[in-house]
Amino acid sequence: NIHERALELEGRKQIRSAVIDIPAFPSYHEWIGIDFSKLSDAVADSYPPRATLGRYLKERFETLAKPLLDGNWVTLIEEKVIQVDVLESKKLQIKSNRAVYKDVDELLLTIGHQPTELTEEMISWEKYSSQNENVTLFKNAYPVKAFLYNNALDQNATVAVRGFGLAMIDVVRAIAEKFGAFTRIDEDTHACNYHSELNIKGMIVPFSLDGLPPVPKPFNAAIDVQFKPSDVQLEQYGKTISQTTLQNEANSPSFLLAAFAPIAAQVFINLNHKVAVDKTAKELETIIMRWLEDPTKDYEGMVPLNASAVVMMQNYVDMATGKAPVSLDYCIGQVWRHCQPTMYEKLSFNKCSDEVFASIIEIDEQSKRFSYGPPVAAIQQLLALIEHGILSIDFLKEPEIELTNAGWKFIKNKKDKIITILIDSVLDAPKVDEVSSPLVEHLLDSDIITAVHDELGIDIKESGLVCSEIETDICSIALLGRLAKGTVIGVDAMLECFGPRPKKWATAAAKRHTLLIKNYSNEI
Repeated sequence: NIHERALELEGRKQIRSAVIDIPAFPSYHEWIGIDFSKLSDAVADSYPPRATLGRYLKERFETLAKPLLDGNWVTLIEEKVIQVDVLESKKLQIKSNRAVYKDVDELLLTIGHQPTELTEEMISWEKYSSQNENVTLFKNAYPVKAFLYNNALDQNATVAVRGFGLAMIDVVRAIAEKFGAFTRIDEDTHACNYHSELNIKGMIVPFSLDGLPPVPKPFNAAIDVQFKPSDVQLEQYGKTISQTTLQNEANSPSFLLAAFAPIAAQVFINLNHKVAVDKTAKELETIIMRWLEDPTKDYEGMVPLNASAVVMMQNYVDMATGKAPVSLDYCIGQVWRHCQPTMYEKLSFNKCSDEVFASIIEIDEQSKRFSYGPPVAAIQQLLALIEHGILSIDFLKEPEIELTNAGWKFIKNKKDKIITILIDSVLDAPKVDEVSSPLVEHLLDSDIITAVHDELGIDIKESGLVCSEIETDICSIALLGRLAKGTVIGVDAMLECFGPRPKKWATAAAKRHTLLIKNYSNEI
């Protein structure tokens, strides 16, 4: 859900020394062979499939790893780590599903999505599906082949998808393409039709807590640039929110919202094609702050929350393609997206209280329906499936669900439907206290890692080292990535994986490694 124009992943320079030669590797833009500086802003943004970006990352890693492996500088051990302990020597012991590795000096955890404790509802569904041969439960949306090639998924199946976000789109599209095909009918809007030879009306039934659809990003650079703050605005925004005095004294996210609101208000005022809103700039700023704090409220100039999902999706598609005036909520969401990199940089390792930072992260998470939205083409596909009838939104918002012998019975507005397959597309939040993997559970139980907040991830230092209840100044345990959410912000963004945090860890780790070598040399 990130367009290739924004995937400015720098290339790797050649690394050559007396003992090793690691070849250079191109930037992502060089690798795909597109010079975006020469591409017209009117060209529709391209969004790479996961497999394409995965191939780039895999090739990049392999060209780094191969000379290191060939030279015996690196050993690749393909095992599942289930436990890490700190020894009396202050070194580490790593236990895998096959072996135990002792006297480890440094450990970097880069674990992503981890399994979490099941909710009571999911536990009941799991038990129900295990005892009923008429139903099938998939607790994860990925890999899609797990359900796509399951015998239960035939033309007579009815599939409920829990969630109405990006993963839901992947699930729905995969199922739809198994039984039919999309045909694009308009290159200017990526509108499409769906066709299937089979009678599969009402096959797919998404459902969620709020029933609100994901919002597409602008169609191309020419439309997107309208929402981009100026360099001066972004610089001032960064300076303001990075002030340690403001962070220390903050008892709410208001300092962040107060810095953002004038930018969003000015961008909205400057739009040539927007929904008419009879408000002054100051009044707009107040509305923007209130809406970000509570996006469940309706305000003038916004798409009504009580509109149907189809109406909402079509409205947002029209805005994203420049065919309709821009609403205030759409504008705020896109401006927030442009401000996110600055916010991620300036508010990671901040001086805010844990409660205030947790509130900031919650606001950013709420914004992702807009700021992390899919391409226009994805929403057009959902609209085509609804038009065709394969995708039913009759039970979208909080349906009543009964467990029957025939299947899950969905009930909403005097309608009901029997579901034979249920797929959970809701990705677990990085709430470390609810992670159920043996590795993380043991680290927590042993006080090697601590949660920064009840609702968030692991407490780490700027160097990446974990904040621990035990003495870990000699042995080094560090963490990067998703489970650090709460100390840092923006851990889910691809660009952040190539940002300053891994580099800070690598610099500090290299110094520690050099010191270890010197100490070892002195000992012998």
